[in-house]
Amino acid sequence: MNQRPRPAPASAPTAAAAPAPAPLGDALAVGVVAGATWRELARRRRLLSLGFLLLLPVLLLISLRIFAPESTPPQVALPLLARYVYIWFLLPITAMAVGAPAIAEPIAEGTLVYFWTRPLRRHALYLGRILAATIVSCGLVLLSQTAVFAVLLAGWTEAIDLELVRLHVEMTFVTLLGTLAYTTLFGAFGAGLKRPMVASVLVTFGWEWLVADIPQRIQEWTLQFHLRNLVHWPEQEGTQTLDQTIRELINQALQREAVPAWQSVATLLAISLVATVAGVLLLRRRQLDRQG
Repeated sequence: MNQRPRPAPASAPTAAAAPAPAPLGDALAVGVVAGATWRELARRRRLLSLGFLLLLPVLLLISLRIFAPESTPPQVALPLLARYVYIWFLLPITAMAVGAPAIAEPIAEGTLVYFWTRPLRRHALYLGRILAATIVSCGLVLLSQTAVFAVLLAGWTEAIDLELVRLHVEMTFVTLLGTLAYTTLFGAFGAGLKRPMVASVLVTFGWEWLVADIPQRIQEWTLQFHLRNLVHWPEQEGTQTLDQTIRELINQALQREAVPAWQSVATLLAISLVATVAGVLLLRRRQLDRQG
């Protein structure tokens, strides 16, 4: 008579499985991710292209010194470069080339998951990558501003004084603040959109360029307005720039009060903070795997 095999007696419990390692602390995780991202960004060839592009203000300043040394003094050349070269073009291009890809490319390529070789919170991952992107983009702009000041020292030695140094420091602060705002904004696009470059181009060359010059309160909803509001034109005895003339005519026609500088600074910092928080929340909602 066939008998059913008896079940084997329960074996003694094996050794308890090793507990999962605890996630890295937020500060340490942000630093580790930022360092790895910085090395990753530094090896990309696009930084070399950006470096050459950021030499444009230097070349323009050298051209002014060679061909029109008297018509445009450095006290006027610096605000012109800040408003019509940096704010209008270079800052968004730099942030677009660094900020959005720092988040979007590893998601699309499926390489972002490799940061989870040890448990890592998503907000620390995002903050580390956007911190590295901001340092890279601001570093490039700072090097460009340093080269501009070197040209001033070499070409306009007779005009160097404390007022010119103060003006250059002010312009450097404005450009770095704009780079921070644009980089964090485009980084949030990279965390939430599959094609963040399209959205970045539409914002930069669509909304910003079209709305920033509308003589209504709606222009205050652009980054360019607040950045240009921080660019102060020096008073020139007996002369008035075209920009000042147009601004006076608009103010007389619309009778609107100027936005104080502190409000523009607070607005730009608030945009940077809100964009960073939005990027963290958007990354938390993304499904991350090796297929992006």
